[in-house]
Amino acid sequence: MSDRADERATLAARRSSTWWLLSRLVTEAPDVGWLDELEGVLAAVDPDPATPLGPQSSALLVALRSARAKEGGLTALAVDRTRLLGGILQNEAIPAPYETVALGDAMNTARVLDVIDAYADAGFEDLAPQLGPPDALGNELRFMALLCYREMEAHGGDDSGLAPAWIKRQQRFMDEHLLAWVPAHCERLATQAATPFYAALATLLGQACRIDRDDITELMEPAPATATPERAL
Repeated sequence: MSDRADERATLAARRSSTWWLLSRLVTEAPDVGWLDELEGVLAAVDPDPATPLGPQSSALLVALRSARAKEGGLTALAVDRTRLLGGILQNEAIPAPYETVALGDAMNTARVLDVIDAYADAGFEDLAPQLGPPDALGNELRFMALLCYREMEAHGGDDSGLAPAWIKRQQRFMDEHLLAWVPAHCERLATQAATPFYAALATLLGQACRIDRDDITELMEPAPATATPERAL
């Protein structure tokens, strides 16, 4: 593998890990074991404003530590997660975390069918049905993680020529789906969150979508190796 391919593979691995972490933040209950792991990940991120997602990660870490230090803090997190992201207690003020619901569409419309087709075209027909409908936030974030992982594999193997196709899939899904609803939905969640932790998570997630879209642009228009974008998480 060339140095350039190795750099691209490393970047794709970082991006995959970031999307996977974000999907877990949305889908997993805030129990002690998971929060221990999360605290370690966030503590390793440079909080410098020049670091992509550095300030947002730092804010989430501060909120996490504050919640863990409070009596009943984990219960408050669990209740807030269910209210904001569980898909069972949503109302007009806090729409369910599904693309179609957030955009005011009915289920099984062309939009959700396009999500299903995107999964199938990439070879992920059975993507995590336990996480909810195909257009559930957790599923869409996990799909981005898997696309980046496939890109990493392409860079690191004999099929490096396929890497641009995986990046193109990322670009299409980001533009046609994630950016169509996630940043706006997260802004709404940040104002509705009952805990600083989930307010900070909503801010982090919205910013992650914007930053990663910029990274995709750089990947589709190769820059010198020294300009290769860095991931924060």
